[in-house]
Amino acid sequence: MKNNRNFLFYGIGSIAFGIKGNAFSWFLFFYYNMVIGLPAWMASLALGIATIWDAFSDLLIGYSSDHTKSRLGRRHPYMYAALIPVPIFFYYLWNPPTFQTDINLFLYLLIMAILVRTSTTLFEIPNQSLGPEITREYHERTKMMSLRYFFGWMGGTVMTILMWFIFLKPTSDYPNGQLNPEGYQTYGIVAAILMLVAMIVSSLGLNRIIPNLSKPAKNNNFIEIKEELKNTLLNPSFLVLFIGGIFAGMAAGFSSALNIYFNTFFWGFNNIQIGIVTILAVVPGIIGAMVISRMLSAKIGKRKAAIICGMIALILTPVPYTLRIYEMMPEFGSNDLLFLMGLYYFIEVSTGVAVTILVSSMVSDIVEDSELTTKKRSEGIFFSAQGFSNKAVSGVGIFLAGLVTSLAGLPTNAKPGSVDDSILINVALIFVPIYMILYLLSLYFLNLYKIDKDTHENNISTIDQRTL
Repeated sequence: MKNNRNFLFYGIGSIAFGIKGNAFSWFLFFYYNMVIGLPAWMASLALGIATIWDAFSDLLIGYSSDHTKSRLGRRHPYMYAALIPVPIFFYYLWNPPTFQTDINLFLYLLIMAILVRTSTTLFEIPNQSLGPEITREYHERTKMMSLRYFFGWMGGTVMTILMWFIFLKPTSDYPNGQLNPEGYQTYGIVAAILMLVAMIVSSLGLNRIIPNLSKPAKNNNFIEIKEELKNTLLNPSFLVLFIGGIFAGMAAGFSSALNIYFNTFFWGFNNIQIGIVTILAVVPGIIGAMVISRMLSAKIGKRKAAIICGMIALILTPVPYTLRIYEMMPEFGSNDLLFLMGLYYFIEVSTGVAVTILVSSMVSDIVEDSELTTKKRSEGIFFSAQGFSNKAVSGVGIFLAGLVTSLAGLPTNAKPGSVDDSILINVALIFVPIYMILYLLSLYFLNLYKIDKDTHENNISTIDQRTL
């Protein structure tokens, strides 16, 4: 019961990160490009630079929180420090002033995106790093991470549902709701409030575990710091997850940035239809991911479970695009098409989120594996480095998405139904093979991970005996 309560507050902490993640992945690029009118290459460049910056700030904050001494422990000072800047910067990101030139809008987007990402990291990395100390049990960590990702995805998904059904209302000036700027501005206000509430609840709820947390290790000089980082980050199991995360992050950034483009232009869905897909496919998919990850992990282990889920998602990737190109899908924007894409998205979300849950649980198990060598607990370094591998190259993926739309000839401020179909097909023909190659490479490195249940339990037993 005590652990379940801690799992709950730990999970709630990911709501803010989930909202921010969905905002950047689904809406922000489209908003600045198609709604405000910033050229695609400039919008994607700004977001790409901000994402790469965020990756480096992850490492700095992760290492710092591992070694912070305070009466609030290693993590909570950072979590509380994030409470004010996160909602303020997030609001201003979605409510930009009017600029006369594209370069000024570009600079505004770049600065605000960096501020939002950095302040959110200030909360997310220390908060996530508490996980391995909440429980050390192999399967409980998968349960805990599944709950965390449930809250994270649901936070983002709830805001997405509000976006499609309430905020992005069609008007006489904007008959297509996706192009209504007022909806995005309202989104910024509501999302900022929800992020603040989630961070406060999680921080206060996890206050009770502070006395039981590990104390920071001491580093006296630069040489010791360098040795710790080298021994920690060169852990073999971590290295393969890190490299795999590079390819997975690039694929995710590429796919997410184009998601709203495909739904709006390639499939012809309006805002209500996209909202329906979110409710009927994404929400059940998140719940399905929780069940799948825990069930498969218990039966065949985390690594095999993640690879199976990843292969299912990979094999299904080209199916709808191929059928659409060869005119074997239902009518553009029809409810029949909506049903088929809903089924596709359900499978994609349930398998993709399951992989993410399992990999995060695997990262937790690396903490003890590394502790055997370094004699230090470095949760912050591991989770921030995992974030680094994903974020640094997801920025490349976002930039790649901007290049693809520009090279394919998709015009700025385009209207659904008015874009030449050959342009849309070119976007798909570029997207699908690149995405599949990146995802396949990530699964290859995931397969090289070595820590299983027996290894993990032996690690814990050795550590416990050493501390007696």
